[in-house]
Amino acid sequence: MKYKLLLLAVLILGLALRLYKVNIFLADHHSWRQADTAAVARNFVKEGWNFFLPRIDNKTPLHPGVPNDKRLFLVEPPIYNSIVAAIYKIGGIKIEYARLVSIVFSLGSIVLLYLLVSLYFGKKTGLLAGFFFAVFPYNIFYSRTVLPEPMIIFLNLAMLYLAVKWLETNSTIQYFLFVFLSMLSFSQKAFPLFLLLPLAYLFLKKYGIKTFLQPKIYFWVIISFLPLILWRWWIGHFPEGIPASLWLFNENNIRFKGAFFYWIFAKRIGELILGYWGLPLLVLGIIVKVKKEGWFFYLWLLSIIIFIFVFAAGNVTHDYYQIPLMPILSIFLAKGANFLLFEKHENFNRALGVILFLICLVFTLAFSWYQIRDFYNLQGGVDLAGAAFNDLVPKNALVLTGDSNDATLLYNTNRFGWSGGYASNFPNTPETIQKIISLGGSVYVTTKFDRHSDFGKYMLQNFPIIKETNQYIIFKI
Repeated sequence: MKYKLLLLAVLILGLALRLYKVNIFLADHHSWRQADTAAVARNFVKEGWNFFLPRIDNKTPLHPGVPNDKRLFLVEPPIYNSIVAAIYKIGGIKIEYARLVSIVFSLGSIVLLYLLVSLYFGKKTGLLAGFFFAVFPYNIFYSRTVLPEPMIIFLNLAMLYLAVKWLETNSTIQYFLFVFLSMLSFSQKAFPLFLLLPLAYLFLKKYGIKTFLQPKIYFWVIISFLPLILWRWWIGHFPEGIPASLWLFNENNIRFKGAFFYWIFAKRIGELILGYWGLPLLVLGIIVKVKKEGWFFYLWLLSIIIFIFVFAAGNVTHDYYQIPLMPILSIFLAKGANFLLFEKHENFNRALGVILFLICLVFTLAFSWYQIRDFYNLQGGVDLAGAAFNDLVPKNALVLTGDSNDATLLYNTNRFGWSGGYASNFPNTPETIQKIISLGGSVYVTTKFDRHSDFGKYMLQNFPIIKETNQYIIFKI
């Protein structure tokens, strides 16, 4: 009962931290990716649910020269988006509901971490693992974003937990739950596939060489990968809806360069996630060996590091790519903390251990929060421009945005159209405006308008202003 109450306290703390700015406009850090995820969910409500043809708001081609007029967005199967859409159907389309879906999955991950870690290290370490997962600023922010990652982390943890339980008990129910969760996990993003390494270790530890003679293992492999294979086959029929992805591996040959190691291990893991002072606890947790764990958790950590190296350019470019590290980092941090707080050793000063833990905890949270706090800031003018559209622009208007290829502004207008401007197929030029008009566009909006540029003068001379403030401008074109 004591541990259940403590776990409940950790969950309440995790929930409270994740509710910070939960109802702000979708214009915070990495909103460019959140906007597409949120648009799919919103359009499931606006246009009808079609799991196999998810649509965003953006008509801008995902590949140069390949039109995407149907606004297809075919990445992972839209399970997360469908759940959000179902909530929207009940309570209305509000971005805080989408964030709450992510938060619920994150809280579920805390419970699963506690259960999984307790099997190997006891309930104290399990609670500590859940605590670290609950309070790290990096994880708090990404646990309330409109991204499928919080759901995928939950699925991964449930898959691993049920794998361990099935192998311990040989329960048929747990086996089929394990298979089902593997299907869901592997059908989503790439990083769950790398967890095959610790899973293989569990199988070999249980069956040894006879692993290759187990029908249940072969059944699991076939069924688990079938949805992924079928999904990839299906979306191959619609190449215009598949974002470019080859660059994620090693664009500019970044892998193994000094910049790669600096950005991943110094800036992201050392500074952003661990706030420097989490490193002693992490190192301590890695070197403290507990007999029952074997190599399971070490191979789990290794699998995510391999993922980072394989998708080197993606991990350097996007800090949310390091989200898969959070569960395993929390586990090793918990091991280190447990050693300082509870381990008994005649040559170890317990009081100094507690003081060291508290210093590390306070400093790591403070320095990580110092880096993360700006993630909650909104892109200037995007929220106000979006709000203005509700009163000033017809619902069926097709909109061109001029900020950049980032679809955040387009999403906040709640209209279909094109993301234009910097790095877009529709740069801010007179030729772009004429092309958009020919495609049926009727409104141009931007938060980055230079009245004295050639393009700015062209717009002011040729098109009436619907509304202008010091943060945005809307033209009727």
